[in-house]
Amino acid sequence: MARSNEGDDPPGILALVGRNPNASIEQVLSKGGLAWLLAGARYPVNIGFTIRTAEVSGADAVFVDCNLNHDERKAAVRASMKAHRFMPVHWIDGDDLVTQAREAGFRIVALEDSGDTAPWDEDLTGNVLLVVGGEHDGISDSILDASDSIIRVPMAGFVPSYNLQAPMAIVSAEALRQRS
Repeated sequence: MARSNEGDDPPGILALVGRNPNASIEQVLSKGGLAWLLAGARYPVNIGFTIRTAEVSGADAVFVDCNLNHDERKAAVRASMKAHRFMPVHWIDGDDLVTQAREAGFRIVALEDSGDTAPWDEDLTGNVLLVVGGEHDGISDSILDASDSIIRVPMAGFVPSYNLQAPMAIVSAEALRQRS
């Protein structure tokens, strides 16, 4: 934006407007939008990469259900390039979050090998909680049973699954495309 040269003073305050990184779980869910649940991930670096992917794709929050000690959580935050400074990241029980999200009007969409819908064939607009499972055990049966739909990123090759961050990046990009 061009400023005139008529002695206009520069603005006194410049602020970034967007997600509140300190928003509580209740505030995130009442605002609505797109959030991610990492259910059962085990490796701090993978968790950090997925937090970073969620942040750059415009997610409103990330919820992490995993068993990490203090040092492992710090490693996950480091691997996220400190993305938690720009959006809320909460460590929470996944089943509890799914219940709270449903009560707040979110659709629950799980990303699992057992799904039969491609991400680009799923509506990822509105209030959506996207769930991605851990590297070893995937998403728990209780969360899968509570899901409104289960999507699957197509695969070909001899190794039967992607690394945790790869399908999340694909679905994040598709969600960003649909929501733009």
